Amino acid sequence: MLSRHAMRLLSWLPCATALLLAACDTKNPNGMPDQPAGQSVVQARPATAPKPDSAAAHTENAVMPADTSVAGVWLLLEGALRGHDAQVLNQLIDPEFGLWILEQPGAVPTVTRVAEVGAFHRAHQGQTLFSLDKQLMTCPQLQVLKLLPGADCALQTKQNAGFAQQGCFSGPATAFRGLDIWPHATVTGGTAAQGKAAQGRTVRTVLQTRTGFRFHFAKSAGAGGRWKLIFIDLREPCSA
Repeated sequence: MLSRHAMRLLSWLPCATALLLAACDTKNPNGMPDQPAGQSVVQARPATAPKPDSAAAHTENAVMPADTSVAGVWLLLEGALRGHDAQVLNQLIDPEFGLWILEQPGAVPTVTRVAEVGAFHRAHQGQTLFSLDKQLMTCPQLQVLKLLPGADCALQTKQNAGFAQQGCFSGPATAFRGLDIWPHATVTGGTAAQGKAAQGRTVRTVLQTRTGFRFHFAKSAGAGGRWKLIFIDLREPCSA
């Protein structure tokens, strides 16, 4: 028969066992023997992807915008002309069709194919293409029209080459594509056939009404083609 002392020990045994188990759970809540008591394991989160470096993403051809209108390329062209930046302006030239400058210094129009803008001089006093910076209108943005206006010489003033509306307009190059200047034009730097092919590629036109100058653009070949400057028409609509 067990003694009273032995019976007391047996009655305390379940409590002691429970206390030991509780201590073990507190020390190792995640089943890791080397984890300090009272601390939990923090799982590592996936590393956040680094933000793209705009400088590293810059490429030689990144100057060309990939938008659906000519607004972006016009800003580049205007900035290059005002800043006399031949490098940017050369990047706007289509490598296949080149840039064609249409002028009329006399009775016969002249068309010059330009591969390097720095080598071109206008018929007007032998000035460079950057002399246009003094003639460009300052427009906050292009006004998009479904059809570009034609000139009316009765409306001509010092600030208007003969247009009922005044401003910087963007519209389809339909009228320019239908213009037949080649039978009576003097062509240099290329052939009339090459000029016709380039003319047929034009899609959009930017018109400045103060001078009547027109800038014609086309999309470069291939998927995701970028806007290229194809023709600059420097003829004044009502000039003698």
